[in-house]
Amino acid sequence: MHAWSGQGADIMGPSVPRTDSAKGNTPPLKNGTDLRETGYLIAVGSRTARFRRKHKNKVMIVVLFTLLLLLLCLAITMTVLYVRQRKNKSVKLCESKECLRSAANLALSIDRTADPCHDFYQYSCGNWAEEHPRPDAYRSYDWFREKQGKVYSLVRDFLSRNSSNLPKPVQQAKDVYKACMDTVTLDKLGLKPVFEILKILFLPPYPTYINATEEVNYTSYKFDWLESVINVKTKLGMDVLIGFDIFADPKNSSIYRLVMGSPETTNPFPSMHNEKKRHNQPRDKKYFITYTKNKLFDERFTNIGNNKRSATETDKDEEEKIAQIYKLFYAELIKLFIIESGKIKATNVNEPELDERIIATANEYYMLYDDIYDLESANDTETDESAILNIPEYTVAEMQAHTDKTIESNNGTTMPIWKNYLEGVFSISDTSLDFENDKILVSELDLMYLTGMATIVAKTPPVLIELYIWVKVAEVLAAHTTTELRLLLQKSYEEVHSKRHGLSFPPRSLQCASAVNDIMGMAVSYAIADPYFFNITKPKVQTMLYEMKNSLAKLVDKTKWMDDETKLATYQKIIQMKTLIGFPDWFMEEGRLEEFYEGIEVSSDKHLQNMINIIQFKLRKGLNKFRHGNNFTWATDPTEVNAYHTFQENTITVPMVMLQHPFFDLGLDSLNYGSLGTILGHEITHGFDSFGRKFDRNGNFLPWWTNETVESFVNMTQCFVDQYNSFYIPELDDHVDGKKTLGENIADNGGVREALAALKHHLKKQGPEEKLPGFEDMSSEKMFFLSYGNLWCGVSTKDSLQSELDDEHSPQQFRSTGALQNNEEFAKVWNCPVGSRMNPGTRCIIF
Repeated sequence: MHAWSGQGADIMGPSVPRTDSAKGNTPPLKNGTDLRETGYLIAVGSRTARFRRKHKNKVMIVVLFTLLLLLLCLAITMTVLYVRQRKNKSVKLCESKECLRSAANLALSIDRTADPCHDFYQYSCGNWAEEHPRPDAYRSYDWFREKQGKVYSLVRDFLSRNSSNLPKPVQQAKDVYKACMDTVTLDKLGLKPVFEILKILFLPPYPTYINATEEVNYTSYKFDWLESVINVKTKLGMDVLIGFDIFADPKNSSIYRLVMGSPETTNPFPSMHNEKKRHNQPRDKKYFITYTKNKLFDERFTNIGNNKRSATETDKDEEEKIAQIYKLFYAELIKLFIIESGKIKATNVNEPELDERIIATANEYYMLYDDIYDLESANDTETDESAILNIPEYTVAEMQAHTDKTIESNNGTTMPIWKNYLEGVFSISDTSLDFENDKILVSELDLMYLTGMATIVAKTPPVLIELYIWVKVAEVLAAHTTTELRLLLQKSYEEVHSKRHGLSFPPRSLQCASAVNDIMGMAVSYAIADPYFFNITKPKVQTMLYEMKNSLAKLVDKTKWMDDETKLATYQKIIQMKTLIGFPDWFMEEGRLEEFYEGIEVSSDKHLQNMINIIQFKLRKGLNKFRHGNNFTWATDPTEVNAYHTFQENTITVPMVMLQHPFFDLGLDSLNYGSLGTILGHEITHGFDSFGRKFDRNGNFLPWWTNETVESFVNMTQCFVDQYNSFYIPELDDHVDGKKTLGENIADNGGVREALAALKHHLKKQGPEEKLPGFEDMSSEKMFFLSYGNLWCGVSTKDSLQSELDDEHSPQQFRSTGALQNNEEFAKVWNCPVGSRMNPGTRCIIF
């Protein structure tokens, strides 16, 4: 190396030869004096040199030791200062609008005096009810219902504003709302629109049975009940006596089948009392055996009018009171129709006598209803797997032969029913039926109902059949007419439900907003859609869904109870599981909304006719799809606060309003995954719960798990049944039904485990997240669990809790604590002692 001199020398410097003159001519010296005098250095062997060297070494050691000590002290000091600096360093807070809102909501909800290891629901929701008082219109109140109320308010505000340059369907939705709100015109029209509809349906303005204007010979009175029922179906989309719909084939979801049974669509009009379906209700649970019920009084006839169904004398008294309320309602309803018809003036019957006839008519209706209700009730039992897999199919000729045989054995008069009914219904469509090949799916229970109903009708005077159909139609139409009739309906409804559920009707503006949303949901959604959805929100949710599915696949891989064949099929189903997020992809394309609603005609001053027009449009559209393949459409409108798993389509639907506060856009990933993430996980897991596991990756109801895996699964579910059976509700002195709620409980538990695993994977890629103000001491995992617990905050009356026990979902507090009891990560994060309520010795785990 030459770095030192720059002239070729190495790093230690060049060698310099000493010249002769530098050596000197010095004779050898022999003693110390001579050495000192000549100026020579001390020789190596000198005692003085040895002493000095020894002394110098000791000094150097002391200096080095001292120096090391100082360096050590300096290092310790620096370490302490560094640790203190790290400890005292300000935490990076999330101060976005979304984070501040989440921080405030959580801070106002949680009860820090509660022990999270004993009662996490109280800890996360203890103060929620105080901050969110239950409105009178709700029997129970939670985040889902609060959000739905806000959605209706937004819809109301938009529909009532003057706007221009809107797509035609959006303007039509505004016209429908305007007509609904125009109570002055509704009162002025009175029952004239209803009388016109009744005439089209071959029904009189009031029941003939009353004999208000002239004597009627009941034995010779003619009434074509089948023609009237067909007209009610085609004009109102309403099932009376006969239930009919089109569903995807249970064994081949790509095609549609005709399905018949007991009436289910008994009120096709929008509900006006603001009670929505419970959240996270999976679709198609009994899709081809029972349809989605939407009765005007959903619980109206439950356990009333028939003492055979009473459990105690108290029940009998309550049933009789409720029955009397409704009998009085029908009597008043009939009288209002008689008065407004104008024909009462021509009768010689005095008012007391007329009232007696009206009351007798109401009682006759109840007696006939009770007979038919018994048939319908027998059809409400749960159907086992083998029955669903082997639903009988019949030609109309086979159904008719079976019906005739039953009627004849009961000494009744037969008549052609099923072919005439189907021909009449499809007469409004472009579809022609082939009665040799287009077989009808009818379960054994449904066939029992249909033949039993036909037998009752065959032996009942036509004037009473007319009465039955008239009441069914009139009560549905009455809710959308005059103020007097609306108040009558509201009074009877509240007399029954206010005692049991604390219900009341919302303001008219919210009723109309809800009604328009129900019948023109896509148009309403277009009006309030987020323009940044496709660029910002949807990609985030798609990432979350991908991570959730990946998490489930990894959890499945770890299972010991699944064999390899079933695991492979499960992976394939997860991969093929489709997701519909926010709103349809075509939603914002120019002209597509007009195409979706093509054919609808509405007016800003004809409320009842508007709804009938829309119902007829949807019915024709449904009938016309019979010959087309299943195109896997949306399970709900984007404005519904809910999420769905459609088993026959292997599809998850997440509406637009679920992608907003309080379920999403909460500021931190841990909060988003704890809320929306667990909801998505819930719906994903439904594909593999007790019922969902019976549908394969193509949505067909076919066995795809091996027998060994099914047996192991069933054995493992007993743990969940026992766990949830133990959940006690002191207000009711009752317990949760672990068997009834099994499928939903499995979905809740799976959703939490999948969402937590997805969050960890997400944070590993993205890095640590910021802290929420006021919650700086909480890790991301703690915030995840806190967000999940807060998701189920709510307030319920004692009576609404009782009704929740009849539901397939566990009550709110147990949806929170049940899933967390089974989560080992929860106990670890919150440092819950072994044996505490939230860290039990036994955990139930499927995935």
